[in-house]
Amino acid sequence: MTFFRPFLLLSFLSIALFSCVDDASKAHTAAAEEDIPDCKIMIILGDDRSGSSQSIQKLDKADYEAVINIITENGNGYFASTIIGNPAPNSKEIFRLKVSALKPYEDILTSDNPTLTEQAKQKKHNEKIKAKNEKIKKKNQSRVNTFLSKTLTSSILTYEPYKGNDITNIDLAFNHINKLLKEPNMDDYDKIIVVLFTDGVNEPVRSGKIEAIENTLELTDNAELYLVGWKDTSVFGGAEINEFEGKEGFFSYLEDFECL
Repeated sequence: MTFFRPFLLLSFLSIALFSCVDDASKAHTAAAEEDIPDCKIMIILGDDRSGSSQSIQKLDKADYEAVINIITENGNGYFASTIIGNPAPNSKEIFRLKVSALKPYEDILTSDNPTLTEQAKQKKHNEKIKAKNEKIKKKNQSRVNTFLSKTLTSSILTYEPYKGNDITNIDLAFNHINKLLKEPNMDDYDKIIVVLFTDGVNEPVRSGKIEAIENTLELTDNAELYLVGWKDTSVFGGAEINEFEGKEGFFSYLEDFECL
């Protein structure tokens, strides 16, 4: 009996010790392996708000939110929108929204068999990264909310043609998009998506007077072009185009987005 009790005690302590080590290791693994999406994406949206494009369903708040979510759910980057129509000269050429990148977790362990002290340091490090990322997520969400409730509502969805002249100036929209694509560090993006919601009918002088589009869309090598409702695509020459008849098809396609 005297021998049996110490043996039981030692067995219990041994199990408890290995359990602690295992728990600490699991805690480290769980935090370190938390998925941090790191795809850098830019989405440029050309939104035709003119009266002549009635064949195209107008985008609403939910549509904008769905497009922005592609960036927030897959990494970081910029969302940009330009109005196709006849915006006032003093209105912004491009409306922008920044989505900041989350901090990656780092393995600070120097041994394959770390001590409890080393594992505790790793756990503390992971907790700091997690706390920083929570702040970044909140800031990103605040920016998104502000864009959707203020910028989108006051400057895009409530669009009125300048001086009531309801024309469709696609050359102007191309000019705005080209300027954006020429900004520094465009090569840093994993994916650039240019999507145009318009029938592509250019009426830059007055409604009903159709003219040829003079500007060329100058896409970067990492840019993909999506056309929703565009009628005559000859203006794009040999560029690779992804075409959709209406917004339902595009948003259905977007549901399976992968940053490859």
